[in-house]
Amino acid sequence: MTADRRPRVLFVGLSAAGHGGIQSFNRRVIAALEQLDVPATVLMLADAETNGEVSGFGGGKLSLSETVFLRSAGAEVLLLGHINLLPFALLYRLRHPRGRVIMFAHGIEVWGDPDYRAARRWEPALLRRVVDRIAIVSRYSRDRMARAFGLEADRFTLFPNAVDVRPLVSSEPTASTILAVSRLGAGEREKHVDKLIRALPSVISAIPDARLVVIGEGQLRGQLQELAVALEVSAHVALPGAVSREALDRAYAEASVFALPSAKEGFGIVYLEAWTTGLPVIGANRGAAAEVIEDGVDGFTIDPEDVPALANALIALLGDRARAAAMGAAGRAKVERLYSGEAFVANLGALLTDVARDRRTLR
Repeated sequence: MTADRRPRVLFVGLSAAGHGGIQSFNRRVIAALEQLDVPATVLMLADAETNGEVSGFGGGKLSLSETVFLRSAGAEVLLLGHINLLPFALLYRLRHPRGRVIMFAHGIEVWGDPDYRAARRWEPALLRRVVDRIAIVSRYSRDRMARAFGLEADRFTLFPNAVDVRPLVSSEPTASTILAVSRLGAGEREKHVDKLIRALPSVISAIPDARLVVIGEGQLRGQLQELAVALEVSAHVALPGAVSREALDRAYAEASVFALPSAKEGFGIVYLEAWTTGLPVIGANRGAAAEVIEDGVDGFTIDPEDVPALANALIALLGDRARAAAMGAAGRAKVERLYSGEAFVANLGALLTDVARDRRTLR
């Protein structure tokens, strides 16, 4: 493989069908490979259907293994879509010892967090032996993965996610609406959605028409409703659960500020999505959110445990529409520059070129 042409690629992922974040990321990779004119074979483990672009295996690991082994000889680079697929990188390496392997890492799945996905005992050694480069979404996730798996810093390349930047819809919020979008499962307490409700009494005292809309489904939804009743702010809180894409777009258009003081963001794509609609954002001053948000420029970052600080940030943005609009515009400009589909394509092209040039020996 030489660096002056696009390498032949084998892309093995979990799925490219459906509405999840990983599925969306995989579709973006597939589209970027096409835009870069990279000859690619795409294999998706969980997808049931096969079309001209993607071969699906319906969850059949044996049939996928056979196909990976057969296709590996003709591919100079293997793109691995998830750490759960690491054994397929070993198959590739056995078939193509001089090939290059890039693994995508999305966030919490590589933190070594036993509450989500503990590192398998054999994975650190296999990562060092068969993976040339780990393309990871943030420095925060990089550092956590490096500690969990005992990996060197030069194994990683920062490779942020992206969102589609659609035309900005002009609207004037009729109320001072705070929007949060999050999974509300039992394991999502570190999203600190409850702190938004705890901040509301202070916010309402300063901004009487303030209201909070929390979109998302899960076990915590009922607990949040109970908290709103206990704090006597239930008239100012809406928890509609999961909603359609159209309803979500409408919620963004009607909101004044997006707030999610989450301490467990591996990247923070929700803030990018809010910025595309022109909203200022409030996130935590820890985790990857602090990398994405520039405090005081395109939003605020606060200690997620500090409810008064959160209330003050909300009051500052709800009470100053001009400042909020300027921050939202700065965030949208940042997305267009760094996190758009065009930026994603450029980043993937640079990653493939860089790996083509990198001939270091795996340790």
